[in-house]
Amino acid sequence: MIELKNISKSYKDKLVLNNISTTLEKGKIYGLLGRNGAGKTTLLRILSNLIVKYDGFATLESELIKENQDVVEDIILVHSKMIPSTFDSESVNSIYKWAAIMLPNWDEDYKNKLVQEFELNLKTKYSKLSEGNKNLVALILGLAANTKVVFFDEPSTGLDANNRYKFYEILMEDMEERERYCIISTHIIDEVEKIFEEVMILENNQFILQEEISTLQEKAIVASGNENILSNILKSKNIIDEKSIGGMKIISIYDTLTDEERMSLKANNVELKSIPLQDLFVLLTEKEARNEIYK
Repeated sequence: MIELKNISKSYKDKLVLNNISTTLEKGKIYGLLGRNGAGKTTLLRILSNLIVKYDGFATLESELIKENQDVVEDIILVHSKMIPSTFDSESVNSIYKWAAIMLPNWDEDYKNKLVQEFELNLKTKYSKLSEGNKNLVALILGLAANTKVVFFDEPSTGLDANNRYKFYEILMEDMEERERYCIISTHIIDEVEKIFEEVMILENNQFILQEEISTLQEKAIVASGNENILSNILKSKNIIDEKSIGGMKIISIYDTLTDEERMSLKANNVELKSIPLQDLFVLLTEKEARNEIYK
């Protein structure tokens, strides 16, 4: 288990993370969502020991992460800019040779398999690669590092649709075989919703939501129908958005509906639909921002 306890981080006078606490299970893919500047990358860098000045503590299987080399060797943060600029004039193959020396759990056979899957030319100089292929170099390195913990910060950067699809398919297979701890931070939510098992949303320096995807799909509901009926049945629910179109009321909630409430709504010709994760993210973060403004 990864545990975060009362994690807070500020840059000068700007609070980025405020008293964050949670636990993460092995073998699950977590989605970390938040608007620009919400603190997603900061949180991942803390968990990767790339930021060590913060309040609170983070542990991996009961061992402190901060400045603990034995633990840190089993953690990797993957992002498109992770290859040092000193390798710009080197070949992709040279980068992987360096990685094999530096990373104690390196899996050379897995690296070769991934290079073949993505049709990456190992002889090409890194500086000559497109943005997407530079990101592929990082993604392959991150997987072949064979660490217990892998974090991906915007893994789809620069990738075309085919390679995005291929990467997520490979990641799901990888998680089944290796059972890592895994977090994906991304803005392209609709493409990866299907592989998330749990979702965390950062807003106003804190988690405003952390739910299993199955629970989220049950609670994120948009109801369309007669205004009086909707208002009566849903008045006690957590309403995150409402609007009127003609004589119809549309109310979005993030809450639990009982079987009796669902039956009553359907009996009164109210249409119920699940809210896609992308839309739910927008509604929740906008609501949270409004609440912060009017405090």
